[in-house]
Amino acid sequence: MNRFFRGMLTALLTVPMMLTSSGASAAQSRLSTDKTVYEEGEDILVTAYGEGKDWVGIYARGETPGSPASIYWYYVAEDAEPGDAVNIKTTRSNNRAEYNDLPGGAYTVFLLLNDGYTVAESVDIVILPSKEERLTVASETLYEGDVPSVTVYGSGGEWVGLYREGEDPKTAQPLASFVLAAQKSGTKISLGPKESLSVGNYVVWLFSDEGRAAEPLASAGFAVSEAKTPDAPAGLTYRADAAADGYAAGTVTLVPAAQGTAAEDFYLFWGKGGEPLEGYTFLARAHGSTEPLEITLPKYLTIPEGAEEILACGENRFGRSPWQTVPLPEGARAYGAGEVLLRFQVTSDWHVTDNPKHEHNLHVGMMLDDIASVCPDSAAIIGVGDIADHGRESEYKRVGEIIAARENVPPIHYVIGNHDVSMNLGYKKQIEIFNEFAGNDSAYYDLWIGGYHFIFLAFETEGAPQAIPKKELTWLEEKLAEDADPKKPIFVFCHESILDTVAGSTSEEGWWGISNGEKVAELFSRYPQTVFFNGHSHWELCSYNEMFAGDAKRTFSAFNTSSVGYLWTGYNVVPGEYLYGSEGLFVEVCENALLVRGRDFVKNEWTAAAQYTVPGAWEESEAAPEETEPAPDDEAPVVTPGGEEPAQTSPETEAPAQASPENGESAERTGGCASVIGSGAVFVVPAVCAAAVLTRRRKE
Repeated sequence: MNRFFRGMLTALLTVPMMLTSSGASAAQSRLSTDKTVYEEGEDILVTAYGEGKDWVGIYARGETPGSPASIYWYYVAEDAEPGDAVNIKTTRSNNRAEYNDLPGGAYTVFLLLNDGYTVAESVDIVILPSKEERLTVASETLYEGDVPSVTVYGSGGEWVGLYREGEDPKTAQPLASFVLAAQKSGTKISLGPKESLSVGNYVVWLFSDEGRAAEPLASAGFAVSEAKTPDAPAGLTYRADAAADGYAAGTVTLVPAAQGTAAEDFYLFWGKGGEPLEGYTFLARAHGSTEPLEITLPKYLTIPEGAEEILACGENRFGRSPWQTVPLPEGARAYGAGEVLLRFQVTSDWHVTDNPKHEHNLHVGMMLDDIASVCPDSAAIIGVGDIADHGRESEYKRVGEIIAARENVPPIHYVIGNHDVSMNLGYKKQIEIFNEFAGNDSAYYDLWIGGYHFIFLAFETEGAPQAIPKKELTWLEEKLAEDADPKKPIFVFCHESILDTVAGSTSEEGWWGISNGEKVAELFSRYPQTVFFNGHSHWELCSYNEMFAGDAKRTFSAFNTSSVGYLWTGYNVVPGEYLYGSEGLFVEVCENALLVRGRDFVKNEWTAAAQYTVPGAWEESEAAPEETEPAPDDEAPVVTPGGEEPAQTSPETEAPAQASPENGESAERTGGCASVIGSGAVFVVPAVCAAAVLTRRRKE
């Protein structure tokens, strides 16, 4: 995973250090900006003093250096002269698309030491957005007893007032108000009235000064609901595209209750007998809305054994609503893949530390225990990088201890990640430490397991994004061709992702890592049976584009592997934020299909939103799909409680920035772990990217 520590160890990354360097004494400030409040488009001049690899980076307010990458950055003594005024907008970019133009908002400029993330000094600045965007409410849905909060962008002296909806802010008495202090610009401020707000609608108004003589600069509204669980959704329909073949693909339309308590979020589950299907997490979720929601189930998502219906509910902090239910269409069945020929697991980002009681270490133990329980005859576990949190020998020793404490652990094969080489011992030394732990002679290598080709990729220097080296690309080209059979998948693993493939890899999300991904994708596309797995981003398995199933130019499949140590989610903010949890993938090579199944290692449940069959050029099979009666006029079946189909709207979704030795080790283990899969479907040719399972918040 990139961008060291990602907010997990904020305290360790923000220890202030005051050191002397050329042009500045220990008593002097080593970092300053020419202003603290800027208009959009203005130059931002930064003056810094440092030496060696000391550097300056600008981040969105609240971000911890290293998690994620800076927006712009430069070396104080290499890219400029210490004490020079540098326009931060003209320095090195990490291509964070959402922030490339430094739009209106709150930011922090950091001076960091020695090419690392130790903070020497920091300066908060504000870039004023357009007038209508200078006021936002923390939440548009509150409950009785809640206190509203707002964020205001200004130079200081602006006036903010809270009113009931419909009141004239120039003449009515505000329920609460404050005058903005310059140092509070861009920060969340409580707007607490003297008495609790009753159920109803409210508006916050922003004026240029307390006199309110001029027209308001901006306004933002919110609603206050009863402090109780939400009402059940009023309606639910399921338009299925290929349910008779075992595919879940289609559209679920959910109609919120017209009145009553609002839901903060809506959830879909597979159901049986009016209850969520046992052993599965939620199928999809969407932010609360008063308008009908359309939730798209991806093309290659499968229906699990036992599912009879889809359930929907609303949820808020007080609990969950009653269920709204829609049965699966007539003729729907569980997806059938035939006999399982090979099973293995793909996990990533273990982040094991020296502390045996650390959350990450405990999650690795949970993962191994769950695999042993669900699939005792697994052929292998693949660890797709960032196995150790810092790349220390002591951490790899701790990994060994966690494994040794358990029986029935299958062979584990490792990919190197950026954290595995983050100890500043030099890349060559870090590779030696990693290879000794992994039992490899090279950072990149290949294996044949159960008659299937497994290829492991690596960079030759630390950091990301980076290019796969030319000599490794030549090796990869040869390996992809080696005994290639279009009917047999080729499995490829790399810690970093290819731009615009799986969750976390868009330029807007910012966690892709293979800078020559176009070339790598071109090689993969020569062999459409290639299935690529990457870690690095920690993106949860229920995310938008968990699976990449090819596009107009690329004809391979790819999967985000999530993370064992901890998760990252883009549900509320596009670049993502920390989420507790531990997940990975189970892969099953079957007679008639390749299945990739998400698993929650904390809940010991299957991730319903990530149960996929993989398309590919190996589609030819002696088995044929069961014949089914087509829907009238070739339309997908629609099932609607009450006989009426509610109005449909678009979902609130948005997409965005060595030669290797021959390794003769064989792992010919196949066999008997429990499966909930039935039998009898063939592969399909890749066409388009999987659609959204998870509805994301629009970028404000």
